[in-house]
Amino acid sequence: MKILSWNIERPKIDKKLDKNQFIMDEIKKINPDIIFLTETNAIIDFSSNYFKIQTIPLPNNYENNTYYTGENRVTIFSKYEFIDTSFKTYDSYTSVCGEVATPFGKLILYGSIIGSFGIVGSKNMGYFKKDLDGQQKDIEILNKKGNLCYSGDFNMAFSSDYYKEGYPKAEVKRMNNFFKENSLINKTEKNNDCVIHIVLNEKFLENKKDRTDRTKIEKNISDHDFVTLELE
Repeated sequence: MKILSWNIERPKIDKKLDKNQFIMDEIKKINPDIIFLTETNAIIDFSSNYFKIQTIPLPNNYENNTYYTGENRVTIFSKYEFIDTSFKTYDSYTSVCGEVATPFGKLILYGSIIGSFGIVGSKNMGYFKKDLDGQQKDIEILNKKGNLCYSGDFNMAFSSDYYKEGYPKAEVKRMNNFFKENSLINKTEKNNDCVIHIVLNEKFLENKKDRTDRTKIEKNISDHDFVTLELE
């Protein structure tokens, strides 16, 4: 089973069609079973081969920011059918959750962004902390319901030579403690200066081999690389 997670930096329906095609082609090459996309748009669609759930499409003006046709913050695509999409999240614009039946058993998928506007500036940090608080409450509840995969753009690097973007050290420590307390493992934590992560609970990872990878992406496509996790 292969999982891919990527912030594709707000593609537009009627602009930069070469960027849109690159994103589609790159993901198709990897052929993941589960895809977490953040800062995405309805134009990036794999629903002919995947089931999908997504956050609410963004209004043209939301949280003092302009959004364009088709934009939403998180979409999860899965080759495995969703057997439960009734989970409520703290913010239906920013997080989405559903359960699938994989060859390894049932798995709850939770996709999110922590801090949709980054972390620079007190206002943006306010959104970040609100998301962090809300998502940790969601994850605590969901982690008791079954096996869990939590992925998206966390706006936190857990391995970094320097904090050039001002990655919040206190929140990184808080998140690491949260993972430990809830028996969650961040399989992408060793990616240096990377804020895209895939986190699973220890029980689901038992007796499985895993391999992670990170693919470098040109800045004209996205300001984020994508990460993959393969389990067997």
